[in-house]
Amino acid sequence: MTDDAATIRVRATTVLNEVHALRAASTEERAGWLAEAAVALKRHAREAGPELSDATGLTAPMVDWASRTTLDTIRQNTLLTLARKANLESGQSSGPITMLAVVLAGNVFTASVRSIVVPLLLGVPVLVKASSKEITFPTMLRDALRRTNATLGAAIDIVAFPGGDAACETALVERAEAVSVYGSDETVAAMSSRVGHASLIPHGHGVSVAYCGAAALGDARGSDTIANLSLDICAYDQRGCLSPQLVFIEAATERSARDFALRLAEEGLDPMSQTLPRGPLPASVGAEQTQWRGVAEVEGTLIRGKSYGLAIRSAQAVRWSPGYRNVSIVPVRTIDEAFGAIEPIGATLKCVGADLASISEVRARLRESRALSAYACNVGSMQTPVLGAPADGFPIWHGLLRPRETTTRRR
Repeated sequence: MTDDAATIRVRATTVLNEVHALRAASTEERAGWLAEAAVALKRHAREAGPELSDATGLTAPMVDWASRTTLDTIRQNTLLTLARKANLESGQSSGPITMLAVVLAGNVFTASVRSIVVPLLLGVPVLVKASSKEITFPTMLRDALRRTNATLGAAIDIVAFPGGDAACETALVERAEAVSVYGSDETVAAMSSRVGHASLIPHGHGVSVAYCGAAALGDARGSDTIANLSLDICAYDQRGCLSPQLVFIEAATERSARDFALRLAEEGLDPMSQTLPRGPLPASVGAEQTQWRGVAEVEGTLIRGKSYGLAIRSAQAVRWSPGYRNVSIVPVRTIDEAFGAIEPIGATLKCVGADLASISEVRARLRESRALSAYACNVGSMQTPVLGAPADGFPIWHGLLRPRETTTRRR
């Protein structure tokens, strides 16, 4: 499906015209409708597992896990809590913006949920450009909203066209008060040139890491740490910006780091390959994987499984992987050494997963850092962010509430 500029303008106008009807409903009503639609979509996604698997390149068990864990966050009480917090922390706001345009990426199919649900909750109509790689799930979400409530469903629509089509991109954004862009830095830069008067909300390229202190690696907690890290690594086949590519572990020697990596492989990633199998490896990623693993093999640090690869690297020689369950285990002596390697990542860093004993210190380091805007969460939940988790250093409602204009009184 490809839409032309004229079609996009018609849909933008239709969505924008629903702003008054959407806001005539109370926040409680909107939250109830959204929660009801999430329940219906979860059921539909389970039934459409094979279709979604073909569309996303993920296996059916992974699609089921991803849609279920994402949609489980859309609950009426959670939505109302988020709305109250947004209104409280945006006390100087003059109200929601009139319309949001959203440009979706195609690497994590459930990312459309927060980008659509949150603005609708706050009374903001949404026009969505789906990724050319994956339009099935956003369309299912739109249809679930329409079946649940006509007012809610009329305030959201989807368009599709090839990236780089200047006429279509202009039509997408010209009626929007803000434009939220997910994707590569190149996509963000290209859309920035089209935005004009609207506010750009960029969500560009990002990476994530994990940190586990020594206590999390021992006999008492090691099994839980391995299970949690394995889920974070395998979720969405490590294709998203919240997927850990580097796992820093507090280990005294490279030998102890290798022992932990072997446990992670045998007790975590091998079983996970059965419960959440990896999808087919794209040819382009296959070439990158071969190179990444080849370097680790020459260095003698590679632990290879059927659908994963672990490389043990020093903090001074980290290498980003191509994803798809290829991870570097980075032994450090202290959390200071870990953050010495993390700080240079800068604003590209999205999230730091940490074990329970370390997360308070990790959060403190992130707050103190001038270079980092990432947030911290428990390992095992990196790929299942709560509904209100921040994005790129800002609240999830950033850009959706219009700042109150200040006027200067004439004397």
